[in-house]
Amino acid sequence: MGNLNMVKRTCGFYVSSIHLVTMILPYIKEKIKNRTKIETVLEYNLKQNINNTLSNLIISNEEKEKILSINWNRNKVHKYFNIEKRLKNIFENYNNINIIVNGSRKYIEEIDQILDKFLTKNINKYNKKDVNIINLYEVTEFDDNIREILDKNEYILNTSGIHRIEDIFEGYKKEKIN
Repeated sequence: MGNLNMVKRTCGFYVSSIHLVTMILPYIKEKIKNRTKIETVLEYNLKQNINNTLSNLIISNEEKEKILSINWNRNKVHKYFNIEKRLKNIFENYNNINIIVNGSRKYIEEIDQILDKFLTKNINKYNKKDVNIINLYEVTEFDDNIREILDKNEYILNTSGIHRIEDIFEGYKKEKIN
């Protein structure tokens, strides 16, 4: 994402939609508590799994309502203009923003291009914002390309939270991307 210092890049890997939901819910709960705006761009609908998982958790009704107020429905890849309108509204109203992108590698790459375009276009206007883009990949989606995905990110989200990639993958050293 070039010189967009405000943007933190995080990736995560999961084996099923239930694993995905159990991995992200504690993180989201913490971020909501810290007044972070959670925006989702999802290729696959997670609403049912979120509802099922929340029904088995012991958390306050207020926390459940806030988590359920997040859009967990599938988002088709829209034209840049449609996503730009959504992002402008979010960036105008929040300082701490997490954008969760989930889907196939192709879908995530398309959304990343749209996000990059928006952030590059608005770099001077929104350079004081704290933004974390979290790309979540299903393990069966990327085969042997995990290094390529890791090299595009600084952090990884797993069931214990967000960590520097080097702290999770012993001996990993980031390769420069041309």
